[in-house]
Amino acid sequence: MTDIDAASVQAGIAALIGGTMDPEALENREAASGTFFSGLLSNFVHLEFSEEQAVFHWKKILENSEKLRKNIGRPVGIHTAAVDYFTNLMHLMNSPLLIEQHVFQQTEQLAMIDGLTGVFNRRYMDNVLKKELNRCERYSKEFSICLIDIDNFKKLNDTFGHQAGDTILGETAACISDSIREEDVVCRYGGEEFLVILPETNIFGARVLANRIQQHVAESVLLSQHKVTFSAGLASYPNNGRTVETLVSAADQALYQAKFNGKNRVEEAVQQNINSVI
Repeated sequence: MTDIDAASVQAGIAALIGGTMDPEALENREAASGTFFSGLLSNFVHLEFSEEQAVFHWKKILENSEKLRKNIGRPVGIHTAAVDYFTNLMHLMNSPLLIEQHVFQQTEQLAMIDGLTGVFNRRYMDNVLKKELNRCERYSKEFSICLIDIDNFKKLNDTFGHQAGDTILGETAACISDSIREEDVVCRYGGEEFLVILPETNIFGARVLANRIQQHVAESVLLSQHKVTFSAGLASYPNNGRTVETLVSAADQALYQAKFNGKNRVEEAVQQNINSVI
């Protein structure tokens, strides 16, 4: 499946539902492990297909909509076109069950969000990191990342229970979100780890952000009751890495150093010898 195919299908779907889809939806489709169109179709008609099959069926639904429009002399909505296609042409549905249009439009957003914490998920993070690095490389800009890990999270889970652990994760995510700028992006990296992407920010600005998050965590009544702290590792492009992998690895090493030095700390990555990688 080419991007042209996907873009064409996306435009057709948007026209059928009488609105426009998120302009970043096509890129986020890739960030969602290649399940964008199959996910939409599954939520819309409750049938499971591979991504390639889903694009094929969406094309056929769009073609069927146009054919029905010509036959009856008026526009045909996505509900009618999809039901007719899967019941009368493909014979895959006997008792059609559809969802409301607004739910359909929200599905693309759900593919980017971590359900527990409400921040962006790892797949979306990977996509944004690649785009930000490419932008900075092209325009000779810099950006930083802040990798955060809740200290002693396993002990917190064991002591207070997994439900309390989930609440702590959600409150920590909220503290991070309340600390960042509008252009910053916070994602759940995995487990009890979060990663914040900071455009147009050097390592010193990243430390200011990390300190601000620490302050918000300390001021949280819920987190204070459970004595929650976190450690963080900072890394900046291009000084600490010129690829997504090396940059995240540098932040991870700095995070490890923060843990080693006693936790509840923020450490910066060691500057890379840029000449050695050019």
